[in-house]
Amino acid sequence: MREEKSIRAFARQALMLGLDFASGEESARIMGSLLRLGRPVNSLDVLISGIAVANGADMIVTSDGDFQAIQKVANIDVLLI
Repeated sequence: MREEKSIRAFARQALMLGLDFASGEESARIMGSLLRLGRPVNSLDVLISGIAVANGADMIVTSDGDFQAIQKVANIDVLLI
């Protein structure tokens, strides 16, 4: 129960970005670039990246290595932790 309260408190303060037309277009551009290079990655990672890029994010912080491939074709830095 305590963990749930902490998560809910965090979610109330966090900026939640959704998938809109611009994010979808950016995601499609990223996936197309990756496929042309023969480097397909998880579709959800591409959607996350498209949302981030379309909303002006400078960096994605993650432990997921797929984002290193995405960084090569998208206008975003990736910090692997």
